[in-house]
Amino acid sequence: MTDNKTLRNVIIFSLVALSCGWIGRLVDLQAGTVENGSLGQLIWIVSPLLTMVILRSWMGDGWKDFGIRPRVKGNVFLYILSLLFFPLMTIVIVGISSSLGWTDMSPMSSHYLTAVGLALVPSLIKNIFEEFAWRGYLAPKLYTLGYHRFIVHIAVGLIWGVWHFPYLFLFVETTESMITFIPRMMLGMIVMAVLYGEILLMTRSVWPAVFMHMAGNAFIDTLILKKFVLVKVEFSYLAMPSPEGIIAIVLTALAGVWMYKRRKRTTLRQGPPGFPT
Repeated sequence: MTDNKTLRNVIIFSLVALSCGWIGRLVDLQAGTVENGSLGQLIWIVSPLLTMVILRSWMGDGWKDFGIRPRVKGNVFLYILSLLFFPLMTIVIVGISSSLGWTDMSPMSSHYLTAVGLALVPSLIKNIFEEFAWRGYLAPKLYTLGYHRFIVHIAVGLIWGVWHFPYLFLFVETTESMITFIPRMMLGMIVMAVLYGEILLMTRSVWPAVFMHMAGNAFIDTLILKKFVLVKVEFSYLAMPSPEGIIAIVLTALAGVWMYKRRKRTTLRQGPPGFPT
């Protein structure tokens, strides 16, 4: 009965996550607004978290596997990795692509770190909402159901990726066909879900995912959306440090596999599926 209830609630959460963005887009279309920070985007960001709260508080899921405790002791390295992985990956990709002539540096690039600093707090707030839903609810509930963790990583990555679709146009500027862009982006979301998920399993805390996502958004989104680096169109599929970039996909996948192997060596620290106290 417990498994049936958990599966029912996971399905409810997934349906809300997959529909709330389109509801938000409809609200924005009715209001005639497309700018960042709209009411529709608020619906899109907040709905998964509110659904998680309802399911945990009143529909039987409970809070035991939420992972709200930081658990920093014994996990300092993983916290450092979470904060530094995407900034370091960005440096590597920009360095490679610049040396090969795939990108041009903006004259305003000297202001990049200032812009990143200004983006950190908004990114932290946004990703508390996002990660409390994905790594704070969907991933641990699927682990609790007993699915192999790579199946869980793939499922979380797929649902998480599709959740982005309604507002993808706000965060991506590309002339590439969506027929080639979306499958590559979805692969990028899945390999990120592997990396996030393995760190989640090792720490049994949602906070490393919050900090990793915060750093990734602050460093990568600022770099691209503020045009501090201009990627040449013919190389964008390779040189973008965002999820759809092939180099980014490869580096993230390698990090995820490394974390998987590292976790196997420390499996005695883990305990049963989910996040037991």
